[in-house]
Amino acid sequence: MAPLTKLPEQTQRTKAELQEAFWRLYTQQPMESITVQQVCDLAGYTRGTFYLHFHDRYEILEGIEAQLLDDTTACVEACMRRLAKNSSKLSCVAALADVVSFYERNKSRIVVLLGSKGDPAFVVRLKDRLKPLWRQYVVGESSELSEQEIDLLLEYTLSGSLFMLSRWLQEPGDVSASQLGHLIYDAAIKDVSLRAK
Repeated sequence: MAPLTKLPEQTQRTKAELQEAFWRLYTQQPMESITVQQVCDLAGYTRGTFYLHFHDRYEILEGIEAQLLDDTTACVEACMRRLAKNSSKLSCVAALADVVSFYERNKSRIVVLLGSKGDPAFVVRLKDRLKPLWRQYVVGESSELSEQEIDLLLEYTLSGSLFMLSRWLQEPGDVSASQLGHLIYDAAIKDVSLRAK
């Protein structure tokens, strides 16, 4: 019976190793040039093992993106719930520090996925996940703006915030995480809140 209980652990480890091998290739070359054989060679598995776990290389990328989308959404939602309790600038910047820390911990994936090598559809899905949260917690229900105006405003501020974070992760220079939080608050939260009232 002992070997059967270890089977799920082995399966998870194999999948993780194939995902990691894919990711290493994805950070170095375009998706179109990555082959299943390259992934298998780098991970040390056969093509048969690959196909036991994944349909194709796109499924691996989708899984990586889906996990990051779920984790980002959970982090931002926790931040927004904190802002709903106390929307002072100090509280907002403190909550944003958690989001910035999350992005720092996931830097290796976020920089690639939001960068020129990333999947443009990932950015669209990320903004689609975050818009309802910003709509609920930043804009609120009492807005006098039309739905289209709100959508355009959120598109602008989310795009700017995401690319500001991505750029900062690539080249933080002398801007601290706290300073970045202040910039995001001033450019994306305060201004949206004021315009939406």
